[in-house]
Amino acid sequence: MLSSRQRIFLFIGLVSGTFFFTVCTGPVFTLFLLKIGVREKVLGMLSMLPSIVGIFSLWMIRQIAENPVKHFISSSWMLFIVEFCFIPVVIVANFLSYKIVLVIFSILLCIFHFATQKYVYAWFPVIESIVPYNERGYFLGRLRITLTFAGYLLLVISSKILGPEPEFLKFFYVLLLIWVLTSAFPILLSNTGIPEIKKKPPEKIAFIDEFFKIIFNKDHSDYFKFLSVWTFITGILGPFLIPFYKTQLGLSTSFCVNLVSAQTIGYGLSAFGWGKLVDRHGSRYVLFVSCLLAVLHLFFLSHVHLIPFELMKKLLLVASFFGGVILAGQLMGDTTRRMALAPEENKSSYFAYMLVFGAQLPVIIASPLAGFVLERFKHFHSGIYGIYQIVMIISAFMYCLLLFHIMKMRPVKEKPVLEILRDTISENLMKLKDMITIST
Repeated sequence: MLSSRQRIFLFIGLVSGTFFFTVCTGPVFTLFLLKIGVREKVLGMLSMLPSIVGIFSLWMIRQIAENPVKHFISSSWMLFIVEFCFIPVVIVANFLSYKIVLVIFSILLCIFHFATQKYVYAWFPVIESIVPYNERGYFLGRLRITLTFAGYLLLVISSKILGPEPEFLKFFYVLLLIWVLTSAFPILLSNTGIPEIKKKPPEKIAFIDEFFKIIFNKDHSDYFKFLSVWTFITGILGPFLIPFYKTQLGLSTSFCVNLVSAQTIGYGLSAFGWGKLVDRHGSRYVLFVSCLLAVLHLFFLSHVHLIPFELMKKLLLVASFFGGVILAGQLMGDTTRRMALAPEENKSSYFAYMLVFGAQLPVIIASPLAGFVLERFKHFHSGIYGIYQIVMIISAFMYCLLLFHIMKMRPVKEKPVLEILRDTISENLMKLKDMITIST
């Protein structure tokens, strides 16, 4: 177990490690790419880079499994270095051609995602080894609420720096600020003193054989199906929300960042509550409720263009906030279920295979496909719906199918979903009855 000082170093290091991802690889990079002329089809291709890198990094699985702590720390330094390399790109973008900038940017993204993949492969076994099972919901909730408030503050500052229609120099200021703050990431993790994870050498079998050994287990197979469909949906929607706000709704750059800020604060405020809910009712219940809310969220976004502009902006801030709440629930349920299902042997391989085949491979199909459809049919309209609205409605329908699958997943240290829902409704009805009785 870690000492109090080591826990503080680890916690601050994990939080600072998310700054670049939260601010830059999300809204800032997307807005920068839109500024240099990138459109949906290319955005879709760029969105699948993490998944491609993930698949071609399978060779790292066994290497990382032998010493996850070593790779956990080394990947933080690698990320810190490559993040610095993005800074000059936004300056030279004003002088170089669109294609040259895009090539340089794509190469740096590949290196960044390679380092991220290495970090994620090591993250799960490291956290699993130092955080007891019955404390993980609380730990993840506390971690996420902290990094979210920090991310929200940085997004607000970035919005102020960028302004409505930023020049390239303002993107430079944002990236430089984030990089300086991220320096705590590798420095603190290197001084945390995380103990080595002692384990038996992994079984020497072929990658594909090991993957199918996992999939042929019913619980793992059901979770894999859920993960694949869920990440397919996020691959359709995630990369194109900023273009939707910017090109379809006519919102300014700074307001687009504000929407991401609202999503971030919703994510953080709800993370602790979702964590407690996971500890009390289990991961399936949280997945069911958050996916149900996602259907309502998508239905609103597909009709928001019908609302007057000024009112639409206010409602979008509220919707973005609840979008963050929904995302927090989905990630919390997914993370805790993955940890609960992981076999005692070959945990690193299990986490890696689920990440690559269940979470990244679907994105390779979803993001380019969605980007092609959105750009190819950008002038299509059917009544009140454009192509963006139609894609959102289709995604909501896919979420409905996912709800039925979640209900069929077997409990892991938890009650069935329908039983939990019945107990919750009965408990609330009894409280309401008591309130009525007291008031009368």
